[in-house]
Amino acid sequence: MPGDSASVGPPPGAGPRPVEILEEGKGTRVVRHAAGVTRVPANPRRICALVGADELLSIGVRPAAHSISDGNFPDYLASALEGVPWIPNVYGAHFPNLEAILGVRPDLILTRTRSRQTYEQLSKIAPVVVLLDHLEHYRQRTLDVGAIVGRRRQAEARVAWYDTKVRAAREVLGRELGGRTMALMRVTPKAYRLYGDDANGQHVQPVLYGDLKVRRPGLANERSWSATMSPEGLLRLDADYLIVAADRTPGSRRKLGDIFGHPVWKRVPAVRNGRVLTIEEYRHWADPGILGRGRAIDDVLRAVAPESIEDVKAQAEVALRQAGG
Repeated sequence: MPGDSASVGPPPGAGPRPVEILEEGKGTRVVRHAAGVTRVPANPRRICALVGADELLSIGVRPAAHSISDGNFPDYLASALEGVPWIPNVYGAHFPNLEAILGVRPDLILTRTRSRQTYEQLSKIAPVVVLLDHLEHYRQRTLDVGAIVGRRRQAEARVAWYDTKVRAAREVLGRELGGRTMALMRVTPKAYRLYGDDANGQHVQPVLYGDLKVRRPGLANERSWSATMSPEGLLRLDADYLIVAADRTPGSRRKLGDIFGHPVWKRVPAVRNGRVLTIEEYRHWADPGILGRGRAIDDVLRAVAPESIEDVKAQAEVALRQAGG
């Protein structure tokens, strides 16, 4: 895609680099982004969010349609997106259903496709802006979405909300954990996986070990994200606190029961000390924007100091109002 190889570092709208607003006025805005330059409406009314539904909702904008990378519904946004059409992906994130998008009649499309062909096809429907890497740079992608749709102040306020939540939660965790460790394990119908330090900075690492500064257990330090566990591996799982994510599908519940019933499970420090939190929804950890990251913080607090959750939320809401969100 344009700018990917010709320039040094990431293009605008990718990694830590913000999109560039080149021109504003006369009802339009010109945006330089990860795929090039696009003229978009100054106040888009029908945004097709193939990416960025979380960020849009976080700044008070309800998309006209939405999708996410792997085709699974973002459960943590379910109530906010009730009634909003969902655009299916034909062959993964880079190939959305074009007919469904046409039916939405969008005036702006947000996507993270790296496919030039898909980008050109989408551009025949409506102006397209490409944003990349919101899993690690979720603050910047929130600011980018705000700049693109003309809601900069609201985006800045949402980042202030998140940063306040991080600071308040970190204070609680520093006091309550006392240097103890935490890990997250996901249970699927066929496996259970420990999420450690992802070399690509995605999923669990940015919030749990980055923003919140929680210590990793030794086993997580040795593994990349989504490393498959085994009963023998559980013998080495030295986490003092553990969040176990298992959805409501029969296969996942069976696998969870198998783990809980295994004699090795009782030897995990977190299990012995009653410091295990089981959650049924995982999407806000797996593919979130800034609202998802905020909900992940709630999970961590629920595992360590549940009585602190409402106070931390209240501090974040005060910051949001004071910043004009």
